[in-house]
Amino acid sequence: MRNQIFFACILIIPAIGFSQSKVIQGKIVADSLDGSLINIVNISSGRGTTSDKFGEFTIAASINDTILFSSIQYKKKEVIINPSVYKNAFLVVNLEEGINELDEVKLPNLSGNLAADIKSMPINDKYALNAPMSLKMPLRQEEKLLYTATTGPGGTRLKWYSALFGSVPLDPIINGLSGRTKMLKHLNERVLDQNILETELDLRKSFLLERCHLTEEQLYLFINYCFAQSEFKELRDDPDKLQLLEFYKRESVKFLKLLAQQRTKTQIDSVH
Repeated sequence: MRNQIFFACILIIPAIGFSQSKVIQGKIVADSLDGSLINIVNISSGRGTTSDKFGEFTIAASINDTILFSSIQYKKKEVIINPSVYKNAFLVVNLEEGINELDEVKLPNLSGNLAADIKSMPINDKYALNAPMSLKMPLRQEEKLLYTATTGPGGTRLKWYSALFGSVPLDPIINGLSGRTKMLKHLNERVLDQNILETELDLRKSFLLERCHLTEEQLYLFINYCFAQSEFKELRDDPDKLQLLEFYKRESVKFLKLLAQQRTKTQIDSVH
């Protein structure tokens, strides 16, 4: 009985060792790569990434895992991680250029009258066809910079368990230590605040001019003045906008009084 247990352990231990995941670095070689991003998926584990513009990539894999490489301009290719690749932790993949054949395009009979032809041509409504549409707004430039600074290859983020799988992205660590991440977060906050101010100014412009007796030149300065008040954010988020309008009327009196005092002080200083 002891011998059977001993031999069972001998069989299990190598299996456990071979099932461990390891980060494999790789290089894609192809004609006219020219900065193209290649989709890379470990079919066995379900993890994926993309290559950089130089064709280099990293992906976690175990022995006998199947890695799929795909792109519009190249033929799909599957590579099985053998013991040699796993040991060296490096993989070179050659991709062949693919030929994409498009379906034949058939046009209706055209009369030569552009206005009439446009009216007679069928139009597919994407809403009627239930075509998938993204409701997510595209990232602003400063948001893209922050995303790049806080992620590694393939959009991987630094997690507490990253070291356990041998996949620690270095970019978030370097940018965090250098202060770049903090700077980009502050930049995003300033841009967001600026967008809030401009939106609020567009919505309330006529009210501020007519009911608060402000001039065009005073509007932007007044909105910044209100933004600095502690209660502004709460009132702006409150569905009852009447409270916000009352706040604007009340603060506009204080604001105009401050401007008048500043103008008087400037005149006195200029005399002396």
